[in-house]
Amino acid sequence: MTYSELREKVEQQIAQLPLERLFLVSSFIDSIESKEDASNKQFRRIPPLKRNKKASDLLRYTGTWQGDDLAECLDFVRETRSKTEF
Repeated sequence: MTYSELREKVEQQIAQLPLERLFLVSSFIDSIESKEDASNKQFRRIPPLKRNKKASDLLRYTGTWQGDDLAECLDFVRETRSKTEF
């Protein structure tokens, strides 16, 4: 179905709806738009990637783990990461 066909179908369906159903459709569209706005804001907050970094740059974090759940976190990572293929 093309964009124009889908748009025409939706317009026909909306034209046949009673008023209380139109309120539901309007609320649904509002919720979709607000979710799009919220997701766009999340992406704007992400800092840009820093290029030309090396693994050795991570050494400044050596020994900085705080807490007693390191083993538990590592187990979770091992269980949930996907297998890579080269």
